[in-house]
Amino acid sequence: MLKNQTILLLFFLAACSQRNAPSEKEVIEKLIPENGRKNPSVVLTKSANLDETPDLEAIVLVRNGTEEILSVFKKQSSGWEFTLKKSFSLLNIGPIEYDKEKKKWLPTGNQKEREGYIIKRILLGELPGDSFNTIFIEVLSEEPPAGLFSVPYAFRKNKKILDGLTTLKEHENLKKTFRADFLYDEKEKNIKIFPGDTSYAQEFVWNGWELLPDISGVPISALLEVEVKTLPEKNKESEIILNFKNRGAGANVSYLSFGFPDGGIIKTSGDSPGYKIYSTGSPVYSIKEKKFSPAKYPLLEITKEGWGRNYKFSAKFKLIPVKSGAQKILFRTSAKIAREIVSIPNDYSSAETTGDQQGFQAYTIEIGK
Repeated sequence: MLKNQTILLLFFLAACSQRNAPSEKEVIEKLIPENGRKNPSVVLTKSANLDETPDLEAIVLVRNGTEEILSVFKKQSSGWEFTLKKSFSLLNIGPIEYDKEKKKWLPTGNQKEREGYIIKRILLGELPGDSFNTIFIEVLSEEPPAGLFSVPYAFRKNKKILDGLTTLKEHENLKKTFRADFLYDEKEKNIKIFPGDTSYAQEFVWNGWELLPDISGVPISALLEVEVKTLPEKNKESEIILNFKNRGAGANVSYLSFGFPDGGIIKTSGDSPGYKIYSTGSPVYSIKEKKFSPAKYPLLEITKEGWGRNYKFSAKFKLIPVKSGAQKILFRTSAKIAREIVSIPNDYSSAETTGDQQGFQAYTIEIGK
């Protein structure tokens, strides 16, 4: 695995031909306003396939004063345009490397070529179901009195799917070692944090929106496919199937919640055990108000018993919308561990979420687009 990682990194750091990437001048002019330029320079450029289209994108790392910018450029009819710009900064930057014995980040005179001062590693890897690459990076951060430490980030199709600072900031091992190292597993298509420490090694798996820690007792409902038998049309019945796979731990009982903020009527077949429908106006519990309130829009809750790891489940229902065209579904899951209810997504999620009518965070599923 280490050999494969090394080959992947060396391949990534190979020089990028001019026709597959914008020039340094183009990059700087597009990314940084003239009054914000502090002797900017391109540190690294690499071509990669980052979406479903066959065209290659250009990943460009730029240093500008005490910040480094991870960017992605895509060739448009008008020229190169950036589709991702993510800045990271420190008060003071320079060549820094990790000392394994001292477990600290220390200044060094041996700066590696084409490596950032802040963005220390960039790896590429596919996630389950994808035929294109996701970008994984290791980034230095600093908070007194802890000092320098590193955390991982991941970006898929220009969206953040892992924020290591939010997810791992209070992790016990990060506080001891000051480095959240990671490896990409080509077979499982996930990443492992703290891979060299068996006591803390933690896999992060893809659920369709973000990378989540695989924790004992917590199922991870990964959305595999959305099937819409007939496109949503006002006042007409449309059959919908949402196919999931549990990429997390097996659970005795899992709860799947689907909210329909665009309104409508929800129907299920007579042989749908565990399904419960709440129509608009039905009492639903709000965790914010800590009381039952009339539902603002329809809600479907499914109780799934005995959902084992890697087993699939299809949520099947019919929707009669109040409007034609695209419909939004707010989706979340929960499971009980000991006396606590664990909900996904939550306030620590890396992906974009929306608050639902009960006060929970939820992912958005769009159908009929």
